[in-house]
Amino acid sequence: MTAADAHRAILAVWRIEQPRLITSLARMLRDVPLAEDLTQEALLAAPRAVAATGVPERPGAWLMATAKRRALDHLRRGRMLERKHEMIAWDMEEEQQAMPDRDFRPGRRHRR
Repeated sequence: MTAADAHRAILAVWRIEQPRLITSLARMLRDVPLAEDLTQEALLAAPRAVAATGVPERPGAWLMATAKRRALDHLRRGRMLERKHEMIAWDMEEEQQAMPDRDFRPGRRHRR
């Protein structure tokens, strides 16, 4: 199979599978634009995979698995960033509590 034949096969499968891929990922992510982006990324990864291993036996399933892996990576990355932000906020709060307030004078009223 030539590269052009493989490219045509990928596009044919893409046209058939695209709505199902987007729908499945949108349900998983609850974000249609992100689902569309990840589906596009799976399509862009297909030529490299086909060049390395040939056209998969079930190309639609391969596209779905690739898109879902990218979606899971996105979710994991989001959770990790959330945890890191919480840790940074916690560290900043502790630092603020440990630092003395040099402007504070007992018995003096502060303006608001």
